[in-house]
Amino acid sequence: MDKLAKIKSYFMKAAIGLTVFTPVFFVIAALGTKMGLWGWKFGFGKLTVGYGPKLMMLAFGVALIALILAFVVKPRKDWLVALLCLAVPVVGMGFGKSIKAKARNLPFIHDITTDTQTPPTFTQAIIDRRVQCSNSLDYVGVTIGNSDKLVSAAQVKAYPDVRTLVFSDEAADLYKRALSTVNAMGWKLAFSSEDTGIIEATDSSFWFGFKDDVIIRIRPSEGGGSILDIRSVSCVGGSDIGANANRIRKFRDKLGN
Repeated sequence: MDKLAKIKSYFMKAAIGLTVFTPVFFVIAALGTKMGLWGWKFGFGKLTVGYGPKLMMLAFGVALIALILAFVVKPRKDWLVALLCLAVPVVGMGFGKSIKAKARNLPFIHDITTDTQTPPTFTQAIIDRRVQCSNSLDYVGVTIGNSDKLVSAAQVKAYPDVRTLVFSDEAADLYKRALSTVNAMGWKLAFSSEDTGIIEATDSSFWFGFKDDVIIRIRPSEGGGSILDIRSVSCVGGSDIGANANRIRKFRDKLGN
């Protein structure tokens, strides 16, 4: 085997190895965080956000060289394998860019409520659970970072459809429907009281196990029927990239009219 053939073989093996290792790396980073083997700042911040893009760039470069060598070095074969190896980092980098673009177009907030004037207030059950959380439960008057822009104003602009839900159901009937919906969505119930119309639960993300807390408040409406407000707050992270708003929408859609 001549020198170029050896180089081609080396890059092909390296490309295949990186193709297998790259997705495994991201899975380990996510599940390790979820299982509590390390904190989210290491699993998500350092491994996924820090080292992840560098690993994909390395996999891309090695696979590209392997593809070029597959075409120019005799015997001209294995180009399909190299192309498949190239596809993995390309798809990964494309996904990463789409997430970054989405984050740029959304406000840097992590607390979403249908009632921005008098948002539902969490009970001690959730407050006690959030001892390890870096995000507070303050909402009214809170601004984004060091700016003077209110979180409430940014939310209304970004998610105009997230607002108080009005129902013809009596409050007691709506409470039962809401509680059934919480259970159907797989949220972990933390507190519920039909007397106060309050339901609290925690939802965990599949990969990293990020825990977001939810409170539902049901009250009789002055004109008959009832109104429902729901609030969803992330435990950690400055931006939820739309996760809390989407959770509220899914709950709303599953609850129905």
